[in-house]
Amino acid sequence: MRKLKDLVLNQRGTFAVTTALLAVPLSLALGLSIDFTNAASWKSKLQEMADSAALAAVESDGGNEEAVHAAKNWALANGSFVTGAVVGVSITTPTAGTREAAVEISAGMPTAFMSLAGIRSINLHVAATARKAAPDYCFYVLDPASNGALTVMGSGGLSVPNCGIQVNSSSPRALRHDGTGKIIAREISVVGNYQGGGYTIVPKTNQPLLADPLVNIPEPVPPNGCDYSNQMLSDVTIPAGRVFCGNIDLNGNVVLSPGVHYLQNATVSIGSYMNLSGDEVTIFVDSGSSIIQAAGPGGIRISAPTSGIYAGIAIFGSRTVTPSVPTVSLSGNKNYLIEGAIYLPHHRFRMRGTKDLKSTANSGWIVAWQFFYGGNSSVALDWYGATPPKGLGDLGIVLLR
Repeated sequence: MRKLKDLVLNQRGTFAVTTALLAVPLSLALGLSIDFTNAASWKSKLQEMADSAALAAVESDGGNEEAVHAAKNWALANGSFVTGAVVGVSITTPTAGTREAAVEISAGMPTAFMSLAGIRSINLHVAATARKAAPDYCFYVLDPASNGALTVMGSGGLSVPNCGIQVNSSSPRALRHDGTGKIIAREISVVGNYQGGGYTIVPKTNQPLLADPLVNIPEPVPPNGCDYSNQMLSDVTIPAGRVFCGNIDLNGNVVLSPGVHYLQNATVSIGSYMNLSGDEVTIFVDSGSSIIQAAGPGGIRISAPTSGIYAGIAIFGSRTVTPSVPTVSLSGNKNYLIEGAIYLPHHRFRMRGTKDLKSTANSGWIVAWQFFYGGNSSVALDWYGATPPKGLGDLGIVLLR
């Protein structure tokens, strides 16, 4: 009894026993904390991986299958820290011109201390959704004052179903529509007012003026001299970097090589039955130049560069202001496809068609000083596969959680 009493009264012995008894749960608690801290770090990395994979999917220029592959390839290539990850990707198009990519990633994180209790891994799951929507506006008319800065006449129509039209003119007749055709758009915004009917959506008036969205892209500078001056060209391939001056008649098949082609104080006439084509091409039109297209049959097919400073711009007009507004004129009865932006900040863009032959012009974006259209053919901007120029397409992608 004496020894037992001494043991009870000995506080140092009591502390030693208590410490020994508490060591096991304290160690387990510390181990759990470490495992859960590691799990939180892993989940954060997995979330970043899912976010980036979703963005890779909506940024893909291919179809839905290519978008799924882009997301999975990105996730698996950047997920070396985890093994056995399962990546699920679904692509949807909630509205016309909109693509959403939903990415889910599941993985198990091996535990360090919880395995002592038979828990060998912690299941983690993350999800991310990214959306690529059509831009708010893909059709800009920059003239701030003129009557009829945007004019559509005739039985044909202007169709911009997946984005908007912006008219900067403050005139009470800034936007004019006179004819039996339709102006189709997701939104129509006018600084001033409009005339006529045939709008599928009522234009909003007294709206704010919007700045030129491409104003920060440097204007091309033509090389010195002229490579082609007052010439007729037919059945020829034109190298990049060439300068056209004077009266240029295109009367046969003309192919433009990849790169920038310059019009300097030139009037280029595109004849009947001729075909103009070029891939990865930008045509620069200076303030003294015009393009006039004949009404006869033929075809034009131009695609803009997909990289570089002029990526996404097929036609680039000079920003220099002149007393008379130069014109780029395309006839509506040719077969033509311009993949990319038509940027004419101080040119009048005129399109006309005949009742004998209808055609559709597909282009991603138009930014022009003025736009006049008349005839029986249809003008449709609904082609978003092209590379968007910086300033027009960058804000179309958002990450949703």
